[in-house]
Amino acid sequence: MIPHLFAGIGRRIALWAALGAAILVAVRALIRHGRHQAKAELAIRQADARIRAMNTARETRNDVQDADRADLDRRAERWMRDARPPSSK
Repeated sequence: MIPHLFAGIGRRIALWAALGAAILVAVRALIRHGRHQAKAELAIRQADARIRAMNTARETRNDVQDADRADLDRRAERWMRDARPPSSK
């Protein structure tokens, strides 16, 4: 009777161990899938950002090439921080 009781407990432990292992494998697969999906989304976002930066640079380059000298001088004055001579008051 006692060996029969232990045999039942052994089967239960094996069943719970197999169930736990199956759950762990499923969780690991879900985590791995999520990581791969996140990496793919990051790569897409980075590519989109690179494309936006290239388009902005192209637009700026075209604006500078199409601008006349007076416009370029006006833009340079706005962005440069040259020291101005002190005004005499």
